Amino acid sequence: MRDLSIKTPLYMLAAVIAVPIAVLFYSAGPVGIASSFEDPQFISSLGLTMLGASIAAALNVALGTPAAYALARGLIRGEGALYDLLLSPVSIPHTVVGIMLLIMFSPASPLHYLLGSLNPLDTLWGMILAMFYVSAPIYVMSMREHFERSDLEMERFLGSLGMSPSSIFYSVILRGSLGSIARISLLSMGRAISEFGSIVILAYSVSMAPLFYYVKPATVLIWYKYDVYGLSAAVGYASALLVVTLILSLLAYLASED
Repeated sequence: MRDLSIKTPLYMLAAVIAVPIAVLFYSAGPVGIASSFEDPQFISSLGLTMLGASIAAALNVALGTPAAYALARGLIRGEGALYDLLLSPVSIPHTVVGIMLLIMFSPASPLHYLLGSLNPLDTLWGMILAMFYVSAPIYVMSMREHFERSDLEMERFLGSLGMSPSSIFYSVILRGSLGSIARISLLSMGRAISEFGSIVILAYSVSMAPLFYYVKPATVLIWYKYDVYGLSAAVGYASALLVVTLILSLLAYLASED
């Protein structure tokens, strides 16, 4: 009984998260979910979304992994301010993110003379840019925590032998962190898939011949179905996308720790 005050909030929080998921699946039913996966429009939308999220996750790994290590080891000046800057997209409204990214390439931008020839609107790379912007903070934060928990003795020993931090990271640390990289990149991929606010502004409907012609990203498609046809039309698509994101979460859970 003494632990009840600790356990009860945990169970309440779990219920708040689990009950809406269960209700959504109940409302859609197996037939509704299966029919969504048989819908060519949803399959095209899901393919576009998975492609963009995979590329965004790859960018997170390529850029975020060494960045997180540098932050964890204090290898740069102003580490605290830089870390806060990298986490800032978490607190920026995502419609604002979409406006920021869009206007950066517009004639109103001071960078227009450099970026003006690049048009992110309704393009695959515009969608990837939005996904990367909102998912990178999660990846960097989680990888930094991983590196901070790792044993420093070996790194100190290798440093005493004359190895630079970069050599230690790429030769030793990176190889030993593959499990965490896989797990956290899957989580960041799930975050990229779930993005709506910035994508609906930057990439409402994507065309990229010969793969995609006016295909809406999955979250935008669900909103479109709800806005135009009502709640009942969106439930099956929402449930199907939830299945995909839960599978990613399961894979992240199963990914081996270091």
